[in-house]
Amino acid sequence: MAIKGGQILHIAGAVQGTDVGQFVVDRIQTGGVTGINVNEDKIEELGNVETVGTVRDIPDLTFEVESFDVTTEMESVITGGDNTESAGAKFLLTDAVPLDILSPYKSKNLFTVDDGSVVIPNLSLESVSYSMSLTDAMSTTYGFRGDSVYYVPGSPYREPFSGDGIIVAFSTANSMLQTVIGAQTYFALAVYVDGAKQRIVNDYTDDATSVTFVTAPPSGTDNVVIVYGSSTPATFLQAVHNTADPAGVRGRDIQIQLGDGAAMYTDWFGVQSVNIDWAVTLERDEEFDNPFVVAQDFDTPDVTGSVTMKPTDVAALFSQIQQIADLTSTDIINATQDPAEVEFRCVIKDAAGATTKTLQLDNVKWEMPALAGNVGQKQEADFTFTSADSVLNVYKGDQP
Repeated sequence: MAIKGGQILHIAGAVQGTDVGQFVVDRIQTGGVTGINVNEDKIEELGNVETVGTVRDIPDLTFEVESFDVTTEMESVITGGDNTESAGAKFLLTDAVPLDILSPYKSKNLFTVDDGSVVIPNLSLESVSYSMSLTDAMSTTYGFRGDSVYYVPGSPYREPFSGDGIIVAFSTANSMLQTVIGAQTYFALAVYVDGAKQRIVNDYTDDATSVTFVTAPPSGTDNVVIVYGSSTPATFLQAVHNTADPAGVRGRDIQIQLGDGAAMYTDWFGVQSVNIDWAVTLERDEEFDNPFVVAQDFDTPDVTGSVTMKPTDVAALFSQIQQIADLTSTDIINATQDPAEVEFRCVIKDAAGATTKTLQLDNVKWEMPALAGNVGQKQEADFTFTSADSVLNVYKGDQP
């Protein structure tokens, strides 16, 4: 017997402000902790042939999810939304807020979580990669970094409460299991007020049934969140999975457009694959007397990508090169000159032709393709690009 993929769920919830919406991440292909990296230093001393001890730093944890979902549900939760935005809503990945990930393991052939789950709180977005091809379903890979992961011999819970500026004690619906970090016993795995992670002792104390704040949380609807593990089984029926959205989208349902604002080309023909990558370098803030990272932030993201083309003929190839250079058909293109900035857009549709998501970049700079022929093969050209302003706009449905 073995654990099957159908037993594993990943539930994401944003921790910003008063929003406590959490969603089962749809169409996941792979997902989970990809590394628990801990820097260890061996301490030695003069006159001692044995190691005195080993000192460990705060872990640098990585978490990754690959999904076939082509809606903006994940972009919404990443930026602190509740997935009820109207068509045309824009999401900027630079607005990403920390996420809690709950990963319950359902009992085999059942819907309950009795034996175990994983809780990864307070994850920061590090990268997003959109991958599109002719014959494979479009996939999006989201990469996160955090500082802790908990293996719970039971079920995970993420419970919201409303502060009123008076009440200081909040009782959880289920008894909380404990964990020990250093000399401190924790029952709540993460506690937030208005999206800010709280520190035990300084901001609150806890026991198996409640969290008590030193200062009463301010008034707000569902602005207090407690994440914990419990031996009380949780149930996740089949209905938690979204069946209304596409199972997967292939290249035939994706339109690639290039141009300058209103002068966008209707379609860019001959496209074989497209990749768009958004990534940041996270810097961790740490402090004395705290076993967790205070915060993680970044300066400016990098937005890059590529388009692989199989032009139908020579005229089509040179027309595409003219377009990325933003030149007329009579101009000679200088491949070494600083390229012009053009707009680039990917319109993703479902089988019925309705747009589910649009990826749009205002100021793309293209590198000229290196053209080389191979015997017995049709020529393909790789067009790579960089966003000049490092802004990737993600729209729900069509771009307004």
